[in-house]
Amino acid sequence: MQARSAGNVKVIDVSHHQGAIDWAKVKADGVVGAMVKATEGGGSYVDPTFAANAAGAVKAGLPVGYYHYARPELNSAAQEAAHFADKVKGMKADFPHALDVEGKASRLGGAALTAWCVAWLKAVEQLTSHPVMIYTGASFAKSYLGKSLEQWPLWVAHYEVDQPMDNNTWSAWAIFQYSSEEKVDGIKGNVDMNAMEKAFYDKYVHPVVVPAIPKPTGIDTIKVVVNDKLAAYGRMIDGHVYLPLRLLGDALGVDVEWRAAEASPYVGGKIVPYYKLIDGKTYIGVRVAAEMLGGKASWDNGTKKVYLYK
Repeated sequence: MQARSAGNVKVIDVSHHQGAIDWAKVKADGVVGAMVKATEGGGSYVDPTFAANAAGAVKAGLPVGYYHYARPELNSAAQEAAHFADKVKGMKADFPHALDVEGKASRLGGAALTAWCVAWLKAVEQLTSHPVMIYTGASFAKSYLGKSLEQWPLWVAHYEVDQPMDNNTWSAWAIFQYSSEEKVDGIKGNVDMNAMEKAFYDKYVHPVVVPAIPKPTGIDTIKVVVNDKLAAYGRMIDGHVYLPLRLLGDALGVDVEWRAAEASPYVGGKIVPYYKLIDGKTYIGVRVAAEMLGGKASWDNGTKKVYLYK
């Protein structure tokens, strides 16, 4: 797990414990986002300040996300997912919806708790059509949360350290809650403080606008699916599939450039070793695409599609 750095941005998480908040003062104090408690358990509990905090943060111009405190020792994942999804319906949400799992949830044991979390995350994704993530303590993650959760971003808590404890499921965090006793203008008493990776922040607050996909020509007929979305069309050359480099870079959020002095394309500052320049466009093979763009690639001969995941 990485240590927090000067490049991280400052985000708070709040609930009724913070009381009434002056969100304009919070923003003026350098906070750039907020995670707001929405619900708990599977019954009727909604945090008393949920609506006020959500509205106040949005009015102040802060990006927001919402979290649910899980009680898996009492309720099913489906019940709690439905409760949360119902309460955040129609609310402006920038960051992924977060599942807060800690405390008595450990009574289920690692395998059962991991399965419960997977079920909640998938259900909320389906019910809200919005990204999700998981919050937990560093020690709790190491003890109870299994590998099937690694596909979702981690928001981890570990106080009084600059680098949270490692675990066997996640290699990196998206948000790091490093203190529960910070002072912020506009809030009386203590508040949780988080470091958020700037790339994660930008992904949801300043998303990259992917250009429209050019219509396929008579040659570019192979569909290229990036993270489950059609991103480009490739072509078959001498029995091998080649893909348009710049469109792949745009879809995956990777910098692609052509350096005229060297007459070569670069990806993330590294020269592309093998490519074909056709009609002013750079094409690369499937294997090179996976290696250079940091993803996994597969070819479906039946559907004539290339799949890339990152």
